[in-house]
Amino acid sequence: MLSDRLAKKAVLTAKKKGLKIYEYSIGAKYSYAIVKGKRGYAMGTAYLPLEDISRGFCRSLSLDNLESMIASLNMLEKSLGIAVINAISQYLLWNINEYKGDIEYGNLIDCVKECCPDGKIAVVGNMVPLVKKLQEEREVWVLERNPKLRINAYPDSLAPRILPKADTVIITGATLVNDTIDYILSLSKRAKLKILVGPTAALYPEWIKGYVDVIASLKIDNLEKVVEIIKCGGGRWDFTPYVREYIIRL
Repeated sequence: MLSDRLAKKAVLTAKKKGLKIYEYSIGAKYSYAIVKGKRGYAMGTAYLPLEDISRGFCRSLSLDNLESMIASLNMLEKSLGIAVINAISQYLLWNINEYKGDIEYGNLIDCVKECCPDGKIAVVGNMVPLVKKLQEEREVWVLERNPKLRINAYPDSLAPRILPKADTVIITGATLVNDTIDYILSLSKRAKLKILVGPTAALYPEWIKGYVDVIASLKIDNLEKVVEIIKCGGGRWDFTPYVREYIIRL
């Protein structure tokens, strides 16, 4: 699965670059992890799908068990594992500037909207501000897994009816946590453009190249504030003032 391949790349890279897991925690809405290397600290976050959590707790995290956490059936471990992959990715992107491609900064919603060619749009994950912006000009199909968030959206069980018809598919990074990303991509082969979106989508671009065409995510500028907000139960829109939105076209 894609998440397993990402975990393997992340572990190999972290060990090669001498990165250590410095801190991690699971909040009410998001997990986070911080890695430390010669060039400082980098932080990654991952959505926590409360609707999919069952009994149990998360093991202590290390690079040695990262791959098994990603492969786990425990959603707490999977969320924290993706946060670590994102932290390592962010270290490569910003601390050592390993990625040589173009990175655009700006309002994430506007950037995503500008990327979309003409045709039908499907959004996986009911990202309401983005959906509303897209619906100003276009018809948008929205799929949502969580019944509590399924406002004007279809259940994700209808993905086989919708995604094969879409010209653009916008995918929440949360699909990396709940292991639906492979399924979503397999149904989206017709799409001219596939965009991975959100804090959980903060992957190193070269690792996801060939799977999606655009990454739209967040660079965390103030680690301390984002840590505090996640520990106190906050989510993406709470830590917005302390991040910078970016988009990478692969």
